[in-house]
Amino acid sequence: MHAVIAGLDSRLCAAAGGLMLMLLAGGCAAPASTLPRPEAYYNTTAAADSGDSLFAGDAATLSDEAIQKILSYNYQPPALSRVALMPFGREIWSTWSEELAVASQQVQAEVLETLRASPRIYDASYLPSILVPQNRTVPHLREAAARYQADLLLVYRSYCQSFARYRLFGASESRAYCGVEGVLLDTRTGLVPFTAAALRTFEVVENRQDTNFRETQLRAQLDASAGALAEVSAAVVTFLAAADDQKD
Repeated sequence: MHAVIAGLDSRLCAAAGGLMLMLLAGGCAAPASTLPRPEAYYNTTAAADSGDSLFAGDAATLSDEAIQKILSYNYQPPALSRVALMPFGREIWSTWSEELAVASQQVQAEVLETLRASPRIYDASYLPSILVPQNRTVPHLREAAARYQADLLLVYRSYCQSFARYRLFGASESRAYCGVEGVLLDTRTGLVPFTAAALRTFEVVENRQDTNFRETQLRAQLDASAGALAEVSAAVVTFLAAADDQKD
């Protein structure tokens, strides 16, 4: 469980190359997210084997009994939640220029608006930076979310790849392919019941207001990341709404 957050860097870097090739070949795809477990999962009987780990060394992290309990747990999200958001990694847009700082704040406001529109979310806000733990493992993140009285913590990471098209005559262009991976952490149980990943592309033309072409590239990245983050937050709302559908 500890590796869910701590291993994001390596997994994202490994996946980014293949995802970018998919984008180049076929454009943007729909968000990829985890699916809810069917009821039949809990009704099936155990297989002939005992379910014990085949790797004895794994018990140093989690016992076989704990793993069995986690896998068989029938998770239901809270009926009403406060959701805290936390970017994983450094977002450079807000520190580059005033224009990008304002645009970045607008992106955050739109994400919060999407989440607050859910009848299962009474409050959504960003985890205050002073509460963000230096050691970003699941136990430390749970503690920070608990102190903030957040039932759910949405940790997300954005990654981008930019392509420049320089022109001798006329404005240069920048195209950005950006993805956002989100992990929803339940504060009470420590489970990660839902994840979502989205990819978007955006193209901008250098204008006179840009300090340099690097700012043009960052504008493209921010716009693409904003679209991907919007899809991830909408997927979280859909996941929570599905819990009501299952009750019906």
